[in-house]
Amino acid sequence: MPETRALPLDEPIVTGNTKAAVKAAGGKSADLWMLPYDEIHFDPRDNVRPLDNAWAKHLAKLIQTNGYDKSQPLHCYIRKVNGEDLVYLWKGQHRFHGIGIAIDNGFDPGLIPIVIADAKTVDRVNMIFGGLTSNESKANSPLDLAEKITELREQHGIDDATICKRLEITQQTIRDVMLLAGAPAEIHKLVRTGTVSGTVAIEQIRQHGPEKALERIAKAAEQVKSTGKSKVTKKHLDKAPAARASGKITDLQAKQLLQALQSVLHDPVFGKLSPGTIAGVHAALTPHADLLDAVSTKRTKHPIHTPNEHGAFVDCENIRAPIKTRYGTHPAEIHLAQPDDGVWIYSISAQIGHCMKTGLPSMRHFDATFPTRGQAIRAAVSEFTALIERPNVKGAKELATVRKWLDKLWTMPDPDWTEDMAKEAAK
Repeated sequence: MPETRALPLDEPIVTGNTKAAVKAAGGKSADLWMLPYDEIHFDPRDNVRPLDNAWAKHLAKLIQTNGYDKSQPLHCYIRKVNGEDLVYLWKGQHRFHGIGIAIDNGFDPGLIPIVIADAKTVDRVNMIFGGLTSNESKANSPLDLAEKITELREQHGIDDATICKRLEITQQTIRDVMLLAGAPAEIHKLVRTGTVSGTVAIEQIRQHGPEKALERIAKAAEQVKSTGKSKVTKKHLDKAPAARASGKITDLQAKQLLQALQSVLHDPVFGKLSPGTIAGVHAALTPHADLLDAVSTKRTKHPIHTPNEHGAFVDCENIRAPIKTRYGTHPAEIHLAQPDDGVWIYSISAQIGHCMKTGLPSMRHFDATFPTRGQAIRAAVSEFTALIERPNVKGAKELATVRKWLDKLWTMPDPDWTEDMAKEAAK
């Protein structure tokens, strides 16, 4: 089974006194602060990207050849450590390490120009946003972005709307990079080493699931390596032969087609279809009505749910998979809440294989709202479908039943769906 890894979370920063730290380090001020290289401290947690040693060595060669460009100061802050005010690097880790490598090779850069961030602005949240938006930084990979979004969400409680606004990204970008974050560690390694781009990896995971994506990328990497190249592109992966479809419809496929027609028949706007289409659906379904489960199309008045003092909906609607674990709990649950009329949110809980996920719907943490209960259920099913493709879920004994439950929910008619909603969705 492919290995997965947790993303580390860091403790808050205790800021220190700028003048005291610079004075203690033997520095002096001009338009910039000028410090000896050895008095600048480095903590890898302060940077949004891991150090790329090859890039640092490349910069070291440029510094040795052309000198250090002192119009490009390092960005630092003051951290209090054991009661002492020390200068710590914030932005410019590759230039910082490039200088260090150049010094080891005999180069003397003199005092290093730095600018020091105002202590009022120094905290983990601003450092993450600053690192991700810095013009001087090496480009962020989707994996870097995923790790820092995880930290912003889980440690600092930053909501997705704020993340999107400050990074100028979309909710879809967040969903894509988090899909990559949950992939096997082997895919992370292939992205980190530049064997495949994060964008291509995300596309493969979305199309084939994490394990199959890893298999396809690894196989393509071997093929391109044999040609003297090292980068797997979409073109290489598109060459993989597609599975050949059988020309015969199976009994299972036939029933699925009938169930799809049944959903069309019971759709609230079915009567808006052309007369010929309506007649065709009736003609196809009527002889086989006894083979299909009855479908309820009655509209129900759903209650408005009220959150508790923490914004969580404790008294929400729960839809549970029809089996229980040995502990008496359900392996899969969808939690629905309607905070206002025609406004639905959801959350999911899972206890499948080695996957544990739980949480009630909350006014503080939701990606989107939905106009009907049925649409919220479909969104939850989509999230569950991605979850059960994870390596730590595949092979679980309850998986087949959960899949069947999800399939039934996915094709369930939505009695609250209206013609106006259909027109809006079609735009």
